Amino acid sequence: MRILCVAALAVAFQSASATDFALSRYVDTWLRHPVYGDPSFDAFERVPGNPIHRGTPPFEWPVNGFLFHDPVSGNHYIYVGDYTLGYGGKPSRCVLYRSTDGAQTWTNLGVVLKGDPALFDKDGHTPDVSVVYDQGRYHMVYDWGELNFNAEGGLAYAWSEKPEGPWHRATQPITRNTTLPKLLDRYQRTYAATLIKRSHDWLIVAMMDFAPNAWALFTMTAKQPEGPWSERQLVRHVERDEFHPPLMEFYPSFAHKGFLYVPATSVALNRNFNLLFQVPLERATEPDAWRIAQHGSLWHSEDVEHESHGLWGQTISGSVDANGTLRAMFNSRDARGMGTVNLARRSWKQPLRERGFVLSGHQGPSFTCLRETFRQFNLDATLRLRGTASLIWDYRGALGPNLPQSDATLHPLAKTRFQAVQLSPAGWQVIRVNAEGKSTTLASGAATNHPTWRIHLQRKPDGSVVFRSDGKELWSGPPDANVAKDDPGAIGLWVEAHSHLTAEEFQIDGKPLPAKLSYLGMEALLGAGENLANWQERSGPEFRYGIGLVSKQSQARVKWNVTGTRLTLWSPRGPDFGEAEIRVNGERLAVVNLHSEKTEPSRPIWSSKKLRGSFHGVVLQARTGQLPVDCLQAED
Repeated sequence: MRILCVAALAVAFQSASATDFALSRYVDTWLRHPVYGDPSFDAFERVPGNPIHRGTPPFEWPVNGFLFHDPVSGNHYIYVGDYTLGYGGKPSRCVLYRSTDGAQTWTNLGVVLKGDPALFDKDGHTPDVSVVYDQGRYHMVYDWGELNFNAEGGLAYAWSEKPEGPWHRATQPITRNTTLPKLLDRYQRTYAATLIKRSHDWLIVAMMDFAPNAWALFTMTAKQPEGPWSERQLVRHVERDEFHPPLMEFYPSFAHKGFLYVPATSVALNRNFNLLFQVPLERATEPDAWRIAQHGSLWHSEDVEHESHGLWGQTISGSVDANGTLRAMFNSRDARGMGTVNLARRSWKQPLRERGFVLSGHQGPSFTCLRETFRQFNLDATLRLRGTASLIWDYRGALGPNLPQSDATLHPLAKTRFQAVQLSPAGWQVIRVNAEGKSTTLASGAATNHPTWRIHLQRKPDGSVVFRSDGKELWSGPPDANVAKDDPGAIGLWVEAHSHLTAEEFQIDGKPLPAKLSYLGMEALLGAGENLANWQERSGPEFRYGIGLVSKQSQARVKWNVTGTRLTLWSPRGPDFGEAEIRVNGERLAVVNLHSEKTEPSRPIWSSKKLRGSFHGVVLQARTGQLPVDCLQAED
């Protein structure tokens, strides 16, 4: 499911028994998720001169944009979606930047598109655009909205003889949201469109949402860019049974060598997880032709003031130039919350750096762990850190979001059941966190080599652990019989909010075992785009981790999007529950009876055989009765 070109990457020599998971050849061994975070090995480098533009009142949020290379003049342009704080209030507009020297220096040309009281937007919003040159004209598709854009808005067309304008707006929009029938009984609001020229027609790739729970990508076609345009065709959305990470926004897209590439970024609290979708350009309207070309490791945030909030507003706006360089415009927010517009680049053929990954926490924490673990091991890690982070072992926490919606962060149960070395500017602590999330300090000391920590962690056959830093032993723990159990727990990293970690080395010497990771029911609601209002949150001993969900409506459906090769579904049984169907990647694998005369505590109700591939959409859907949702265990 990934285009990585890893065969071309040179890797350092390692012993037969040791693996350095900071090498990008092991990129897929790390857990990544739209809410939890993404340990990114991407090779993007920043262009000198960032930020190109920084928001100021009353337009504090220039957080969207479109990078355009003019084939006629050779100039580069950035069309900036210029918003007020929180998107509302004063009408948004589009501001244009131009570079005449190969994207080295930029000139602000001012407002290039704004609302008109005589047109359908009624002097409202015109922020986000997409531009294509064809046969002597520049064609634009843009977002429009009345002052209350949630009440009325859509997509519209304009043309010009120059990238700078003036832009001649069509008198009628392409879409008017209030007149559109809802797709799947939920998707109506159209926005964030990219215009693409194909061999025999024109294509719009754009978004619809059912905020704050679900986002979808759709396509439309027309013989001419001004229309008339076809009906919307959904191509990517959480309602499909296939693996599809939730909370992803897709604007803008770009074409390269016969393929359409659609980057997507998470709208969770941290927004530091990204995907790259791919489809043959001429088959872009066919849902089954789409695939995930790169799952994570597409983008990282630098530890600089003007990227304080990470990637923010939209995903990168990119195009591949004649030299094979992927140029990208990206938006962030600075330490004061003002939007920023920036540039980066990398080789198209080398998406990953050879060594090192970044895991950042912005407004909330981030977590990752290895999808394989070790009963006994020697771990050597070199970590560059600003802020606070923990090197974790023995991890048996329960993964999931705190809410199944935008701005979600890690569930409190994700930060339970582990041991760790916690690193901060004040020094180090060895901690143990119990099932209730209570932390006990086992040892502590002053900083030894902040901001770069060189750590050695050893777990011996008897389960005792030794922690060294810069070759000096700082703590030794007692034997632990739990190490001999079936699940020795996962090894990972936790980065706190407003922290930034770069792992330069993460070498483990030991015999690998499958890591077993458990995902809460809230994760399944998130994966299906479910509204929490349609569910009862319950707590009690009948659920594996003490909490679960029960549907209020019939035929309820949830979906876990997970990586793994063996899956185990846990559920309680009870008098209000009935039959439920289990589907994996759209194939029905089992029907389970969850009914019993009395409430029965959660236990495994279904286990898969070894599955092909690592990415799976796991659907649990009620046939009769209410649907209880507990947790899913996945192992590699």
